[in-house]
Amino acid sequence: MSDEGPPLLFVALWGAFALLMLAGQMQLIDRGSHIAMSYQIDESNGPIAMAALD
Repeated sequence: MSDEGPPLLFVALWGAFALLMLAGQMQLIDRGSHIAMSYQIDESNGPIAMAALD
């Protein structure tokens, strides 16, 4: 086995974090939250609350 690339534990933890964030986003959408991406914002519609992991 070569030592190239990130350690397997790091990849597994990062993947678990990504899946939990996706599950959280899906739950917010299911409960009626309006989630917009940064390129979808139309400022003429009034104030907007947005959270991002960019």
